[in-house]
Amino acid sequence: CWVSFLGRVYDLTKLIHDNPGELAQPLADAAGTDISHWFDIKTSDVRRYMNLETGLEEYYTPMGRFLHVPPSDPTDDFETDFDLPWWKDHEAEEPQYWVGMLSSKTRQVRIVNMLTKDEHTLEVCAEDTLEQIQGKYLLYNKHAASYAWKRLPDDLDKEMVVLDMQKTLEENGVKDESEEYEELGMDDDYYIPSLHLYFKDDLSVA
Repeated sequence: CWVSFLGRVYDLTKLIHDNPGELAQPLADAAGTDISHWFDIKTSDVRRYMNLETGLEEYYTPMGRFLHVPPSDPTDDFETDFDLPWWKDHEAEEPQYWVGMLSSKTRQVRIVNMLTKDEHTLEVCAEDTLEQIQGKYLLYNKHAASYAWKRLPDDLDKEMVVLDMQKTLEENGVKDESEEYEELGMDDDYYIPSLHLYFKDDLSVA
């Protein structure tokens, strides 16, 4: 049961499995959708409204009250055996449900191992740093950290450019030209930027 809200992605499968019942149903029904309208963009908390009949502020839960939302009326059966409500899990030291952030765009990049001549094309998020891309590349090469990651220079007469692993592709000068290809009516797969990996004679595991 994956949901997104306010730019974050959550996997609530375990939460629902561990807490079956009426309060889990709104979350199960929302699986695969964006539920940002449930939350206040300023506080990242569940939205609230003023109940005109009672004059009290209550949580806005149009799909029904869900897990970790307190009831409107006083009760002694509201379980509070959690440190943070699930929608605040991204603030935890070891998140249980927060998976990551929504990407504004994905792009392809070709990774060329200059030692073995192997090539692999990965689809990555525009926001991914080279270190994160390296983590995804571990599927193909567990010694990915033993390589210097470089790109072609803008001036082909110069040396290869060493990439900053803490920066994104765009910040490293690896431009995304897919929109330009689209405007020209060309398949954006026609040109996929390449990263070149040079072995550093170090078999450390990333």
